[in-house]
Amino acid sequence: MQYALLAYAPVEDTDRAARPVPGTLATVLAQPNVTGWARLHADESATTLRNDDGRMLLTDGPFIDSKEYLAGLILIEAGNLDGALAIAGELLLETRPGTAIEVRPILDGRFRGA
Repeated sequence: MQYALLAYAPVEDTDRAARPVPGTLATVLAQPNVTGWARLHADESATTLRNDDGRMLLTDGPFIDSKEYLAGLILIEAGNLDGALAIAGELLLETRPGTAIEVRPILDGRFRGA
């Protein structure tokens, strides 16, 4: 089954685009059970589309106001939630303080890429 690991970072940590992925994190991301990953630009670069009774509303910025922002996502293969949590825990040890990783199963168990 595939899981999405959603990595959230503290708002003040917005210089990620200027620095490389740390070597230890890059090693974990290169494991065979990691099937894809992406780092995202800071939350202020986001644009949100909302459906308002058939009208499209466009808003600058992230969908919600929070003390953290979605910094990236990682797609993994794991046999079950416990396996996904083990991989997420290994990744979390290589991130900056204040980072959180949300683990979610991918609907239908497969990522449907382009």
